[in-house]
Amino acid sequence: MSYTFTILSPLDVPLFTHDFGTSRSSSSSSSTGLSHFTPSERSLVPFILHSALDIVEEVQWGPSTSSGSAPMYLKHIDKYQNMFVSCWITGGNTRFLLLTRPRDETLNPAGGAKGSLAGGRAGAPATEEAVKNFMVDVYEAWVKTIMNPFFAVGNGDVVRSPVFRQRVATAAKKYL
Repeated sequence: MSYTFTILSPLDVPLFTHDFGTSRSSSSSSSTGLSHFTPSERSLVPFILHSALDIVEEVQWGPSTSSGSAPMYLKHIDKYQNMFVSCWITGGNTRFLLLTRPRDETLNPAGGAKGSLAGGRAGAPATEEAVKNFMVDVYEAWVKTIMNPFFAVGNGDVVRSPVFRQRVATAAKKYL
């Protein structure tokens, strides 16, 4: 599977982006951890993620749940040609978006999909529990990062911390 994880500020400015592949067993050990988006898919990623923001804002500002507030983890909120978008919203309105493309699924020029998933579940997204656990770990790392007095998330500062990037990679390897 291939993933793109992006953190967007409340003003929809990208603060952090990380591309990676699955850490689970694959046919070649050299491909572990590498994203396998085609160049055409990679160019569409920002558009797919920003189009999902409409759905995020609809859920975020729509009718609240019985507890009186919208949930932080919104699960799989959008799908685009066998790619799935999951979202986590922080209390400060920062959005974590995870774009998932199932294993061996690439777009062909005709717009269809080719290949199949191991296990025979073509088009199945990553498990909700694994994605949620990944988002929780990243959220904990995010809170530690924004508590740094030299980082101003309100000004749209891009996260350049190698420690944060490593924590995201570790959470991805652990859960995805």
